[in-house]
Amino acid sequence: MRKNKYGVRGLKGVQLKKGLVYFWTPPLSLQRASIFYFKTLGTDLNVAVAKARDWNAKLEAYRSAVNGTKATLGTVSPMTVGFLIREFETSPKFARYSPRTQREYSNMYRNVEVVLVADRQRMFGEMKMLAVTRQLAYAIYEQLVVNHGHDSANKTVTVLQAAFRYATLKFSEITLNPFSRLDKLTSPSRRQRWTDQQLDNFIKKAEELGYPSVGRCALMCVELVQRPGDILSLKWGAYQEAEKVWHIHQSKRGAVVRVPETDRLRRAIGAVRRSVKDPSTCDISDLFVCATVTGKKWHRRNFTKAARRIARAASIPDELQIRSRSQTRLRCQIPC
Repeated sequence: MRKNKYGVRGLKGVQLKKGLVYFWTPPLSLQRASIFYFKTLGTDLNVAVAKARDWNAKLEAYRSAVNGTKATLGTVSPMTVGFLIREFETSPKFARYSPRTQREYSNMYRNVEVVLVADRQRMFGEMKMLAVTRQLAYAIYEQLVVNHGHDSANKTVTVLQAAFRYATLKFSEITLNPFSRLDKLTSPSRRQRWTDQQLDNFIKKAEELGYPSVGRCALMCVELVQRPGDILSLKWGAYQEAEKVWHIHQSKRGAVVRVPETDRLRRAIGAVRRSVKDPSTCDISDLFVCATVTGKKWHRRNFTKAARRIARAASIPDELQIRSRSQTRLRCQIPC
C-alpha cells in the first residue's frame, strides 16, 4: 500500500451524510483470504490516524511472520562488492542516468547484494571485488533465473556489468569485468500471442481474485491493440458512443488515435459502463475505465504484480504479458 494524503497507509476518508468518516483498507488479497478486514475508524482524524497506524503495525508483523524479515547488507567494508556499488551510485557516471533508471538500478543492487553465495554462507555484497570470478558471476545469474525468471536475471546482470565496468576504470586492481559476456539465456519473444482461451482464463481468474479491472485492461489491450499504460490512463469520456470509437492518447508516440470498438469489447464492458456512477455528479466521463477498487489509477508496479499473480493462478506462462498482442486482431487506428 502506498501512502496517501493523510500520511498513513491504508487510511481513507469518505464523505457520508453524517460527515467525513475514516476507514482503514488492507490489501485486497488479504481481505479475500479473510486475514485482514476493512475497518471503520470513526470521524476524529487523530483517533483514526492512531488506529490506522496500529493496524499497519499488525499488518507488517503478519508479513514478517509469513515472509521473514527482508535481509539487508550490514557493514560495508572497503573493496567489497557493496562498497563498489555505493561508489558507483555516487559517481558522475551514475548521475547521468535518468532518475527513473537510477531508482531501478539501486533497487536491483539492494536485492542482489544480499544474495547468498559461497555455499550460502556470505552475502554477495560482502565479497571482495577481486574474489568475484566469472564462475561466481554465472552462479549468481543461474540463481536469479531460477528465483525470478530470465527477464529479471538479465536486467540484474546488466546493472552489475555496469558497476564492474566502473570498477575497471576506478580501481587499478580490477582489470576484468566478470559479468561481461556471460552467455545469458535468451528470453522468449515479447511478441508472443495470447490465445482466446488464455485471455478468457485470465479475465475469469481476475474476477475470482478481485481484480476485474486488470482483466478488463487485458481485454482492451488485445481488442484495441494498445499498450497497458495508455489503457490504464483511459477515462470513460474518451469513448464516443455514437461512433462506437475510443479516442486514445498514445504516450509513446504522443498522438491521439481513434480506435473502433469491437463487438466483443462492447459486450464485455457495456454493463460496466452502465453500472459506473460518480455519486456527486452522475457523470462518468472523468472516471478511469480500468480503475483500482478505490477508483484511482493503477500504479504501474502494483498493476504488474497483480497481473502476474492472476496469470500464474490461471496457469499462463510468465513470458506471455499483457502487452503481447493477439495475432488475429489488427485494428484500424485513425489519427484524430
